Amino acid sequence: MHPVLIDLGTVDLPWIGPTHLFLPTYGALFAIAVLVAWGWFLRRARRLGIADDALFNLTFYSLIGGILGAKLLLIVVDWRVYLAHPAEIWGTIRSAGVLAGGVVAGAATFALYAVRQRLPLWPLADAIAPPLALAQGIGRLGCFAAGCCWGVPTRPDHPLAITFTDPTAHAQTGVPLDTPRIATQPLEAGFDFALTAALVLLGRRGVRPAGSVFWVYVLAYSLGRSLIELWRGDAHRGLWFGGAVSTSQLFALAGALVAAIALVRGALGTRREPKPARP
Repeated sequence: MHPVLIDLGTVDLPWIGPTHLFLPTYGALFAIAVLVAWGWFLRRARRLGIADDALFNLTFYSLIGGILGAKLLLIVVDWRVYLAHPAEIWGTIRSAGVLAGGVVAGAATFALYAVRQRLPLWPLADAIAPPLALAQGIGRLGCFAAGCCWGVPTRPDHPLAITFTDPTAHAQTGVPLDTPRIATQPLEAGFDFALTAALVLLGRRGVRPAGSVFWVYVLAYSLGRSLIELWRGDAHRGLWFGGAVSTSQLFALAGALVAAIALVRGALGTRREPKPARP
């Protein structure tokens, strides 16, 4: 783990005073993930014949919606803390928030803008699915560097064990030190990268109807995330039904159900399409 990428030390800034300036590794990787996914999506979406300004606005508003949604869900999950200490809400500026909230809000913004601007929603959804999975994988590497999203305790000789030792990471994320834990961050990153490759291959096969690649992404990611959550023990984000299900699992399972229904309906609709008459 390496939570601080560049440390400039304490600098006396005008009107602010002595301030510790540093570039967090998570922040750098998050920015890289956004730029890489954004550029890749624009490249894929241009093949649909859509103007660059419309694509830029679509991705920009979706990104803003995703960031706000992630932070809003964080406040909702920890509402007791923020109700008791309202000033702590400003601290969410430095927090990534809850990914599930970001995905839902970003997707809703994406769909709303595409529909209102009369853009081809489902072909665009297919175009953004692989870049989105790639961005999530890069982001999880940022989590690993920062020490956040740690897993449950395990034995030292476990093949997925990682022991966090950096005091800076503990101060920033609260990750327990000197205790072997399941390395859920690289585990999920590897899953996201594999999913990215699978989605690209699926898209090249020209699956129908439009939107199928996107719904496969939602289904596969939801199931994978639900499984990884078993090793994460994410009590901080909230547990439900006597601790049996986490907040992220609730969103993931709901997403898997919606995606499965969409894929079945799409498959049935494709089968009912009339075949072209033979000459």
